[in-house]
Amino acid sequence: MKNRYNHILVAIILLSLVCGLWLVYNRYKVEVRNDTVEMVMDYQILKRIADWEGLSERSVLNQFKDAGITTLAVYDTTLERLDKDGSIVAIPGKDLLRNSKDSTGGGVFKQLAQRGELKYDAVYIAEGDSKSVFSELLTDLRLRYGFNRVSIVGNNPVILEVKGDPRELDLVDYEHKTPLMQAPLGLSSKEMRNVRNAGFNVVVRPQNYLPVSRQAIDNIFARIAASGAKVTAYLPSGVDVVGYPDNEYYMSRLLHDYDIRMGLIEHVTQLQFAKFNGLSDLLEESNYDAVRVYTIDQMENGKITMPEGMRRWSVSDEERNIRMNYIRPFLKPQGAKDILQLNLDYVRGITASVQKAGFKIGTATVLQQTGPTTSTNSFAGPYFPPKLAVGILAFGIFAALAVYLSLLVQLSLRQQLGLTILGGGAALVIIYLSRGLLTRQALAFIAAVVFPALSMSVILDIWERFRDKTGSLAALVFNATWQLALAILISLAGATFIASVLGDNRFFLEADIYRGVKLTFILPPLLAALLFIRRYDMFDTADGQPLSLAAQLKRLCQVKLSVAHLLVLAVLGIVAIVFVGRSGHSAGVPVPALEIKLRVLLEQLMYARPREKEFLVGHPAFYLAALALYQKWPRIWQLLLVMAATIGQGSLVQTFCHMRTPVLMSYIRALDGYVLGAVIGIIVLGVVALLLPYVRKWQRSLVADE
Repeated sequence: MKNRYNHILVAIILLSLVCGLWLVYNRYKVEVRNDTVEMVMDYQILKRIADWEGLSERSVLNQFKDAGITTLAVYDTTLERLDKDGSIVAIPGKDLLRNSKDSTGGGVFKQLAQRGELKYDAVYIAEGDSKSVFSELLTDLRLRYGFNRVSIVGNNPVILEVKGDPRELDLVDYEHKTPLMQAPLGLSSKEMRNVRNAGFNVVVRPQNYLPVSRQAIDNIFARIAASGAKVTAYLPSGVDVVGYPDNEYYMSRLLHDYDIRMGLIEHVTQLQFAKFNGLSDLLEESNYDAVRVYTIDQMENGKITMPEGMRRWSVSDEERNIRMNYIRPFLKPQGAKDILQLNLDYVRGITASVQKAGFKIGTATVLQQTGPTTSTNSFAGPYFPPKLAVGILAFGIFAALAVYLSLLVQLSLRQQLGLTILGGGAALVIIYLSRGLLTRQALAFIAAVVFPALSMSVILDIWERFRDKTGSLAALVFNATWQLALAILISLAGATFIASVLGDNRFFLEADIYRGVKLTFILPPLLAALLFIRRYDMFDTADGQPLSLAAQLKRLCQVKLSVAHLLVLAVLGIVAIVFVGRSGHSAGVPVPALEIKLRVLLEQLMYARPREKEFLVGHPAFYLAALALYQKWPRIWQLLLVMAATIGQGSLVQTFCHMRTPVLMSYIRALDGYVLGAVIGIIVLGVVALLLPYVRKWQRSLVADE
């Protein structure tokens, strides 16, 4: 080992690792302060439930507040909604023309009908029981449609004519222009005031104005101010953020002034967030003052049961830094419970599980630097690690790459140090002069694929040193157990580099994500295989001289394949497809029901559910690889088992590529995987050791028969 690893490079790696651990600790402090979850439901849906159950709105709201809901979401109002609650009277011209008696309009439009002034392609609006609502409505109509399309055509009461599409759709289609009766007309200060008076905070979900202007954006915040409500977050609605395409900066300034943070709704694939035009720009302009939001997709919510839905929430909060639970109610009875009781039990269960996980219930906290806040806003600013520290990490990562390459090909000390200094120096300069996003991504990728291979290289050194001192099965179990722990520690060094080099608000919120997930799964076993082939001869040569790596790879490519080989390759191909297809978040190989049940069980038994690739594949294979090398199995079996063992190390490191997961949980997940994998590995090793004599006896009988 002394001659195989350059001590200077090892020292650089260790010094950089110390810096990485310091950055990880800083990240941990940022994450541990982010400890409060906000419980949100839609105001209009709770009103609807109250109507269905024949109860007062205030009674139902109080029950949900007692169950744990802290905040209600308020969307833009519409002519249809305002007409239904009596705030105004709004009727399409086509309906008035069909009914000359105007029975539906209460007679307020009778004079227009008598004068023949009604138009088919217009909507007519009269004052209802709230002059303030009508005033807000008139302001918003003129902002959205202009004075040419909005006219006052009657007085006592005031009657408006709005030219446009008079249809009423069963389902609103955000991809097309919405008809007038269902078009967004701004936030209702009356609704926000009702929410405030019921003791809730507010999440606002206004749609963008078309065309947008600063005056239109001012109108949104004027209504917020008029309501007196405490608005905690803005969640986009429709297809654009408010301010798109050229007023995102102005929108961000008002959000800051009102101490309102953005809400990023996690995508259904659990990768990044639901897309809205201009969202990334607004997030950047808002200085990443944002909270991650989880909600169950509406279509999926209609298919699942209450217990299935309940288990998702605390797991999402713990594992993905979700701090706003946006709960969609069940709209069909389940388990002999009416809708009200079903959803109250649902909310109570979610609240209890979130609190049991150690979170507070209240206004969502955000990931931010640990310094003091400003006087005008509760957000202290985003967390970004010092650039010099990230540059130091670059030297350690390139040193690890140089170590790996020196094991594979002949590199002089000067070449190894040159690669380390040039690579690390270039990365440091780029990071200092710019954001260095691509450079940091590349550094994380190098660490993710190199360290698992290096960990297996160290273990191969140990196995080579003690291969003639096999001892008993118990000794083999003991040795393999501490050797697996050592391999995991080396892999965790690479994981620490990843956790620190990508550890900032952009990656926490998934505005940026780690690229190359598939390659991170594939490359470590391949890199470990190259080291194995470089170290051991896969072929017996006539002169007994070892072949070079290139020569062995060439001979592997020239091997004639039999049907048996093809069958083995087919099995390995299927395994590879499953292996890669199960990675990432895109649609791929489905998860069997039995595995889902196993995951649920492990979530209940362990703090952080370990990955199957570690405790079911990689770590058990590690024990078998140790047995294979100690007992001098055929090289091909040794190679395959070493590659399988590296899968576990690669999976462990890949866990840390998910920046949304709290870093402490990722470390504990690795520990849980080690414990469970060691138990399974010892069992597998014992079974194989017991069966091996019978297999060898059977093999000898076949040879004797021949």
